[in-house]
Amino acid sequence: MPQPTIHIPGIEPLNLPDSRQSVTPLHAFLRECILDGRLPPGTTLSQVALGQQLGVSRTPVREALRMLQEEGLVESEPNQRMRVACVDPAELDADYAQRILLETLALTMTFDRFGAREKREAKARITAMRRAARAKDLDAWFIVHGEYHALLTAGASESLRRQLRALSERSVRYIRIVQGFDPESWSAAGDVEHPAILEAVVAGDRSAAVSCLAHHLERTALRVLQDHAPGHVPLAVPKAMALVHAGPVPWQVDGEVA
Repeated sequence: MPQPTIHIPGIEPLNLPDSRQSVTPLHAFLRECILDGRLPPGTTLSQVALGQQLGVSRTPVREALRMLQEEGLVESEPNQRMRVACVDPAELDADYAQRILLETLALTMTFDRFGAREKREAKARITAMRRAARAKDLDAWFIVHGEYHALLTAGASESLRRQLRALSERSVRYIRIVQGFDPESWSAAGDVEHPAILEAVVAGDRSAAVSCLAHHLERTALRVLQDHAPGHVPLAVPKAMALVHAGPVPWQVDGEVA
């Protein structure tokens, strides 16, 4: 007896060549659908059904799913189907710990080159985030939010910024969980924290800017864990915070290192 076709809401046919040339854009599209929530955690992904719905053959679908599996975004099932990976609390903990360490590092590399133009652009992004949140335009909010954080880290090397972009993209799934649990006031904390980071940068207070950014990322991670996995005790995020707020080198004597 034939299996019923699984139709996934929000997934429309793509205008792609039915060849291996379609793998890269197909992978990018499915990855975006997973990160923005159109393909929620646990969604079953049948190669046949996806191919029919997207208007492509099984071969590029199979290759795109393999690539997503390597990224940890989909998981295999015993029946040879795939499903969108559920959010792993340990992974979330590790991702945000990395963001705390790397993003604060990148901020310190950007601090001295954050001039009047960058300050105006950052303020404009904060205003745009608030407007998008009030309008419940989540897609616009995520775009502007990413641009704001990119401005704070623009002075870092390309390799470091590439790592931060990858971690930030993975964070989208986590933030959407907060939005689902708290659809009315999920942006309230960010409305306070984003300006506080910028105010510290404008004031030239490097220590305060780093602290504000670290606590902003920490708060997001702990909030998602509270909503999604209340029994999970984070290990990486607290250690990252301890490193960010480490005191002076204990063996430094009279300005020299012993």
